[in-house]
Amino acid sequence: MTGIYRIALIVTPMLWAVSLQAQGIQQTKGSFEDKFRQLDEILPTANIYRNAGGAPGHEYWQQEVDYNIDATLDEDNQRLSATELITYRNNSPDTLTYLWFQLDQNRFRSDSMAVMSGTFNGSSPGADSNDPARISLGQLRSLQYQEDADLGHRINAVSDSRENALVHTVVGTLMRVDLAEPLESGDEVDLRIDFEYNIVNGDVLRPRAGYEHFPDDEREGGNYIFALAQWFPRLVAYTDYEGWTNKEFLGSGEFTLEFGDYEVSMTVPADHIVSATGELQNPNDVLTREQRDRLREAETAERPVYIVTPEEALANEAEGSNQTATWRFAAENVRDFAWSSSRKFIWDAKGHTQPGADQELVMAMSFYPKEGGSLWSEYSTEVVIHTLDVYSRFSFDYPYPTAQSVNVGFVGGMEYPMITFNGPRTELQDDGSRTYSLAEKRFLIGVVIHEIGHFYFPMIVNSDERQWTWMDEGLNSYLDSVAGREWDAEIPWGVEPRYITDYMESQNQVPVMTQSDSVLRLGPNAYSKPATAINILRETIMGRELFDFAFKEYSRLWAFKRPTPADFFRTME
Repeated sequence: MTGIYRIALIVTPMLWAVSLQAQGIQQTKGSFEDKFRQLDEILPTANIYRNAGGAPGHEYWQQEVDYNIDATLDEDNQRLSATELITYRNNSPDTLTYLWFQLDQNRFRSDSMAVMSGTFNGSSPGADSNDPARISLGQLRSLQYQEDADLGHRINAVSDSRENALVHTVVGTLMRVDLAEPLESGDEVDLRIDFEYNIVNGDVLRPRAGYEHFPDDEREGGNYIFALAQWFPRLVAYTDYEGWTNKEFLGSGEFTLEFGDYEVSMTVPADHIVSATGELQNPNDVLTREQRDRLREAETAERPVYIVTPEEALANEAEGSNQTATWRFAAENVRDFAWSSSRKFIWDAKGHTQPGADQELVMAMSFYPKEGGSLWSEYSTEVVIHTLDVYSRFSFDYPYPTAQSVNVGFVGGMEYPMITFNGPRTELQDDGSRTYSLAEKRFLIGVVIHEIGHFYFPMIVNSDERQWTWMDEGLNSYLDSVAGREWDAEIPWGVEPRYITDYMESQNQVPVMTQSDSVLRLGPNAYSKPATAINILRETIMGRELFDFAFKEYSRLWAFKRPTPADFFRTME
């Protein structure tokens, strides 16, 4: 027997056995899916930008964008015009030949993708019915308003630092600006954009930002509250995992943006009070001596101090002014800028101290009309401080100098860096007094906690809500329930399993990873479902000690950076 023959006799049965074994696995595996398979089987491969432990890698990068904006508010015509100077720093390893901008106001154009793909909750009779189809007067009003109001950004000019016009192409809620020269890695480019737009009527479309009209005020023509957000052309995020995150804005998924420094000047009617992202730079020009003294008093006060009293606000809204004033604000290392302006505002403030933090003094402030009344004066600013205290314990010290809550009636709740818009109000009684129900009180407390909580997620831990809504709404809903129970354990906070059983059994239930605009029931999917899962993870699976350490580590690692789901999963693992 030759050596080759002997080897063949030995190897052949081995190969045959391996073959049978492989067939056996194939035959028995079927549709089996291992629910406990290793995370790395399904997560993106770790790399130099995002490591296997869930932290930013040693070559992590993100872009930087600074804005200098000069804006003018035309109250009589509800119109805003502005010029922005932009410095864009390319920290990526790539060469860029164009930049993408978000023009979120274009969502309201009658020919926008958001409007054309939207649905209305009318009634459609069956095929054998003689009843007509129905649509509400409110929905008809919205459609007609969008046809008539000439909404959306008007881009008047785009130029570079040498005042050369740049080719730009508007595509729905996005604009591509072609650069005169390629922008190499490590370089920066300066741009100028002149723009204007008609501010959206919030009572008609119920947007995230717009204006609210009070026609019954004593002033001729009434008064307005302007809530101005997503108002200027903003750079689309350019990331290591997706490149340009240039998905159309349809209304549900919000945004992810680049961090940078802002200097913003807002010229408004002289009798307006302005609340904005950042710190006021020229208080001597726009505040009285008494108001400045009250602000200093508020820094160490035990209760919120009126900067503008209810009596002063009431007198202010009755008089009006034909003059203008310019308020100047500055903000460092923020991803967006929003503001609100009105002569109706009552303004109260109270200092919140963070011993040992980089930002030791935070001014918690609330701005509200007489319609907010005692509900707001009693709770808003105190709830802001409570939220900062709880969230900082579970994540990191609040890094900004102000935290503001503004009463805007058509907004349920919305957040931007250092400023939130919140809707609850008092109810006017026949005797002229204003009262509020227990439900309205709980609504105010809950919405202020939730929206102030968004200062942390996603305004600092900068996740992409349009792509992974659960990463800020779910995490924030979990943590706002912790803060809420510490404020009042009797309020139902909705993070227990019983609150989502109906959704989990429904035909509309989809994975939390589903892109926000594709979800039929965004509330349960992006808020309640992930918040409940995280609560179970903390209370049942990991335990509070392990979970709280891991959650705080995730928050610390990704503060002022852009995490993906894989980074969260790996950190918690």
